[in-house]
Amino acid sequence: MSDALNYLLKVRKNAIEPYFKALKEGGKHLDVKTRSLLSVITKVYAQTETGLKQYLVRALRDGNSADEILDAMLVCLPTLGMSKIIWAVDIILQMNIPDFNPELIGKEKKWHKLIVLNEIDEGVSRHDYDGRACFINKTNDEYQVFDSRCPHQTTDIPFSALKGSILTCLKHQWKFNVENGECIENGSRPLNRIEFKIEEGFLYVYS
Repeated sequence: MSDALNYLLKVRKNAIEPYFKALKEGGKHLDVKTRSLLSVITKVYAQTETGLKQYLVRALRDGNSADEILDAMLVCLPTLGMSKIIWAVDIILQMNIPDFNPELIGKEKKWHKLIVLNEIDEGVSRHDYDGRACFINKTNDEYQVFDSRCPHQTTDIPFSALKGSILTCLKHQWKFNVENGECIENGSRPLNRIEFKIEEGFLYVYS
């Protein structure tokens, strides 16, 4: 949130809070991924660089792929116009996000059967699949799945780099809280979430 909005919340709380309530209520029937994509589109439309960077990272964190983000912008071409999309892509490239590597764009994703559900230990565990790996955080039968690759330069982070709930990338010392994926030190982007599903006693990941 901008300094200006924080200021208005302090001095005109009764006027501004209904605005945020309306935004939340208006999107209550949308899933998290869709809301994140729409937030990116609004920032592209307004050409708000700080907001675009913030919501782009959030969209990736919420499980959207680079392909999905690009598709969302291109589908909105009649409204956004090509110049705003080019403006947004320039900023995305400057952010040097590995997901937008041209070699990865267009690569087909698929479901991978990862592990039997009752074999997942409480807490954090690391699992390999199809030449990749992920971290699963299990808390009271609730699951979160994160890519094992650092969002900075796609360095694979080994399980030995986990101390308690803190995961440290050995290359540039970015530190993450694996309970929620947030970057807590040295970096600026959270671990990427991996979409998953539970079917017939197995946990599947979509990657």
